[in-house]
Amino acid sequence: MSRSLVFANICLGILMASLDVTMVAVAFPHLTRDLGTNVLWAAWTMSVYSLAMTMVMPLAGKLSDSLGHKRILLFSMILFTASSALCGMAPNIYVLILLRFFQGIGGGSFIPSATGIVSDLFPESRQRYIGFFSSVFPIGGIIGPNLGGWIVERYSWRYIFYINVPIGIVLVVLSWLFLKGTMPLGRVRIDYRGAVILIGAVFSIMLGLNSIAEYSTAFARGLAVVLIITGIGLTWVFLRHEKRSANPILDLDLLKSRPFLAANLFNLLLGAATFGVFSFTPLYAISVYGLSTLGSGMILTPRSLGGIVAATVTSFFLARWGYRKPMIWGLVIGSITTIVLGQGLPPGNLVDWMGGKIAFLGSLMLISGLGVGMVMPPSNNACIELMPEKVATITGLRGMFRTVGGVLGISLITMILHLSSDPVTGFRIAFTSFGLGMILGLPLILMTPDGREGK
Repeated sequence: MSRSLVFANICLGILMASLDVTMVAVAFPHLTRDLGTNVLWAAWTMSVYSLAMTMVMPLAGKLSDSLGHKRILLFSMILFTASSALCGMAPNIYVLILLRFFQGIGGGSFIPSATGIVSDLFPESRQRYIGFFSSVFPIGGIIGPNLGGWIVERYSWRYIFYINVPIGIVLVVLSWLFLKGTMPLGRVRIDYRGAVILIGAVFSIMLGLNSIAEYSTAFARGLAVVLIITGIGLTWVFLRHEKRSANPILDLDLLKSRPFLAANLFNLLLGAATFGVFSFTPLYAISVYGLSTLGSGMILTPRSLGGIVAATVTSFFLARWGYRKPMIWGLVIGSITTIVLGQGLPPGNLVDWMGGKIAFLGSLMLISGLGVGMVMPPSNNACIELMPEKVATITGLRGMFRTVGGVLGISLITMILHLSSDPVTGFRIAFTSFGLGMILGLPLILMTPDGREGK
């Protein structure tokens, strides 16, 4: 099987994961109503998926580098496909949250192993093909919102999970038949204790934020503070444990390097801003502007188109531009569009001149997508060339920081919305705060490797 066909198979896997993320975002209001829950618990279906990815990415990166990329890739595809089928059958929100956790393990295991395969296939053009690889994700952003909106309005939110099943089966069969396996490097020791401490830390902070928003009694607020402090304490325990562990999840030696630490802190901020705002955009369009589910999906399409164009162009010119310039440009664009989105619609005459609500929101999404598309290829490649023999491990670390940011971003926006007097006020506070917060990433960008040829 040629390298191009293997690459296409892997890209189809990324497309499947992308479809799932975008369609769940569109289905969020229907899922909340049909399962009889509130925005706090429904949001866990998105954040717990990211939490699972956070936990498994560093583990999957180490296992992929040690046991072989094909084995981990097959495991991830099988688990993702099976859990997708079960998500469609979930009887209540709590079962759905649990199944989304397992689905996140499958999705999180896929990314490091797939990146390792791409790196092995194209060692001479690694930067370019990893950039192409990451630019596939927005394609699902085009198909997903529109397909998801149509499915939810025509049938049920459950079918947004069922659609993964035939795609997943095809991927498993093709990968089993045509991907070349690698010989195991030896027995792999996994730091399970560190994994438990890490997930306990993030889970405690999430539950604390949830409790602050949902319960108003003094006892509940006190418990929320205890949970958040516990989460921070467990984070400290986790870092101390990793220093002593013979097989740490988090390679602290890598993070001692200033460029590695800066790049991963930037990914933390990027995850909070992009995943948090993106996850709630359909709900924003429905609850604030009264758009239909299909209409809320349509406004996400320009964002994905902009992301594809910008990521593809940036990938081609990455060696010439370096990492810092497109990251700065993209971050500034994302910050401005997020702040503008939070301010609501401009005067009616201007909206009418622009073609109405959908056209106005779609235009903002297009510009936002251009910014995100410019940031992704350089932020994905940053620091890989410093240690290319550990590409899957570095990818796992990057993904862990990015998804932790996504989890915290979703939790914070959920808390703001639940505590606000109305959706308009809640979204204005949330989006404006996140847009301003993105500017904090500029100093971190200046500490990352330049990435230009000859530098």
